[in-house]
Amino acid sequence: MNNRCVTAMAWLTVVAILAVAAGGCRKGAPTAQTDYSGAWAQVPDIRATVGEPTIPNRDFNIMAFDAVADGATDCRPAIMAAIQACEDAGGGRVVVPAGTYLVNGPLYLVNDMNLHLAEGAHLKFGTNFDDYLPLVLTRWRGTQVYNYCPFLYAYRRTNVAVTGTGTLDGQAKDTWSTWVEKEAKGVETARRLNAEGTSVVDRFLGDGYFLRPSMIAFLGCENVLVDGVTIVDSPFWCLHPISSKKVTIRNVRIDSHNPDNDGVVLDSCEHVRVYGVTFANRGAAVAIRSGDGREGRELGWSSRNIHIHDCTFGAATAIAMDKEIAGGIYNVFAENCRATAGVQPTLAIAAGPAADGEIVHVWHRGLTFLETSESDATKRPPDVYAGPDIQLDEKGGTVTLKGSVGGDGALTYAWSVIQGAADAVGIANPAALTTQATFSRPGVYVLKLEASDGAASGQHFTIVKVGEQPAGMEGVTRPVFPVQ
Repeated sequence: MNNRCVTAMAWLTVVAILAVAAGGCRKGAPTAQTDYSGAWAQVPDIRATVGEPTIPNRDFNIMAFDAVADGATDCRPAIMAAIQACEDAGGGRVVVPAGTYLVNGPLYLVNDMNLHLAEGAHLKFGTNFDDYLPLVLTRWRGTQVYNYCPFLYAYRRTNVAVTGTGTLDGQAKDTWSTWVEKEAKGVETARRLNAEGTSVVDRFLGDGYFLRPSMIAFLGCENVLVDGVTIVDSPFWCLHPISSKKVTIRNVRIDSHNPDNDGVVLDSCEHVRVYGVTFANRGAAVAIRSGDGREGRELGWSSRNIHIHDCTFGAATAIAMDKEIAGGIYNVFAENCRATAGVQPTLAIAAGPAADGEIVHVWHRGLTFLETSESDATKRPPDVYAGPDIQLDEKGGTVTLKGSVGGDGALTYAWSVIQGAADAVGIANPAALTTQATFSRPGVYVLKLEASDGAASGQHFTIVKVGEQPAGMEGVTRPVFPVQ
């Protein structure tokens, strides 16, 4: 195992807020890691699952729909007409050529669509708040509400992309950002509606509540790509996928310094890859969240299976998992990232009882801005990966459980059923790293693989679903690993 920079595979659990200053490994570029064994064996599985959206090869240039690149004419009608034509044709690429375009209101993205901003394209979003009505369903700091619409918004869409080298400009510094001083009523109301279990359809928090919208939001989407664009002057969070699956964010530049301008907020998302992103923002560069309070616990929408690599962090916090984590966070890998010169980012990982949100299986290596010590490596238990989730039909059947464990030395292994009817599962050899398991009836089963070197134990879990079951981890009782 390559332990470059002393703790190239430092192990993180649910610990107190971790703030590690830049240290002795800062020199030079991150050293690429190629060893994907042990816990890191999950990374190739994440990448293979994420994939990319499939977009039909046809273009809809907004100039053909009467867009005017003068920075003064409202081009939202023209762009929405191009998007409608794209949807009517079964999908394609809506092209924004070079030029400056005023957009008075949100753009609604559709299935099988790529909003492509060519080199030199600049979308400037208007600053009349009422243009971002009607209210739309979103999640605001962990609570579902109806609020002002994000500037780019996709709701329950499949195969949707935003690409190119152009710029998305929120023009929020002297407009939306001033709401931060007035939001107390909206914040308190959202928390109360969450705590009281108020029906989501009754949570309308628009005029008078001053809750700023995110710049870009994908809600309940699958196969999402954001590639190459620059995001500036965002009103709130810059890029906010919510309850979305198979998300790729790459080669994006975020340059936004208003209050709460977190860069990429992964909110109850599964199978995500973030790489090649350059962050210069006020807030966390990457924040991983999974819902807040009563609602977050009851929904149980986790964030899991996330790979962050080859990014440049110019924010005070590189990666945050410190609040709004009631649904849990699982399987996060960060590697080969650097900091902007003069910036010393930290990692922030929440502490507290499992009821506040379980954080399991978080790994980092090759983060050149972190100071680590030799003692960290000696305390690390064996790193373990229990394998990808498995889906069987309602008849059940036999599957191969194939774990991966990193490190050297003699280890003992133990497979066990920690959720689901144990009498419906037959594990051929629970003490073998690779074995077979037979499932005899429908259900959701959580199997744990534990590896011990005699001094410490590492553990990981895999989910096996037999028959039609809830999506993701919704059928899994949390915490998966109760505090002893």
